[in-house]
Amino acid sequence: MKPVKKKIGEIKFALISPEQIKKISSAKIVTPELYDIDGYPVDGGLMDLRLGAIDPGVRCRTCGGRLKECLGHPGSIDLARP
Repeated sequence: MKPVKKKIGEIKFALISPEQIKKISSAKIVTPELYDIDGYPVDGGLMDLRLGAIDPGVRCRTCGGRLKECLGHPGSIDLARP
C-alpha cells in the first residue's frame, strides 16, 4: 500500500463533560492492579482488554480487533477531586 500525503487544514481541541466521558467510555478504571496472578489483564485495571488489544495473542473485548487492527478505546477514571 502506497502512503497518501494530505495537508491538514485545521485541528480543534475541546473539553468534554463528565457525562460525555462516561457515555463514550469502554471501561471504567477502578483498580491499580494491572495483571492477575496468571498474568492476564485485570478487568477495571489500566490494561483492561476493553481499552484495546495489548498483545498480539489477544483480541480487544470492545471491537474484537487484534493489536494491529485496534487503535484503542477511551476509558474513564473517577477522581476524588476535580
